[in-house]
Amino acid sequence: MQVRNWALNQLKQRRRAALDLYKKLEDWIHVAQKTEMDAIEEMSMVLKQNIEEETKIQEELRIEFMDFTIDEGVLNYINPPPPKQPALEEHRVDRFSVPQLQGMLEEY
Repeated sequence: MQVRNWALNQLKQRRRAALDLYKKLEDWIHVAQKTEMDAIEEMSMVLKQNIEEETKIQEELRIEFMDFTIDEGVLNYINPPPPKQPALEEHRVDRFSVPQLQGMLEEY
């Protein structure tokens, strides 16, 4: 009878501990989900503001686990952009080049 009562008490304690653990895990999941949703909301506000102002986002936006950060060390594009180089023309025997066409146009 003593062994039975001791075993029942142990089972009740284990059950209580397991229920407490599951409650803590459930609370942690809710907190983590809320924090992640808040980070996504922050990021969407930044994106919405830039869309409404029609401006580019130069800094890198990151969501790392539960944190939203703006990394100013990583730039999405170079400001001002580098100048565009003139296109290189492929020289072929069966086609006129641009300078040849311009010369012909001047002659006509």
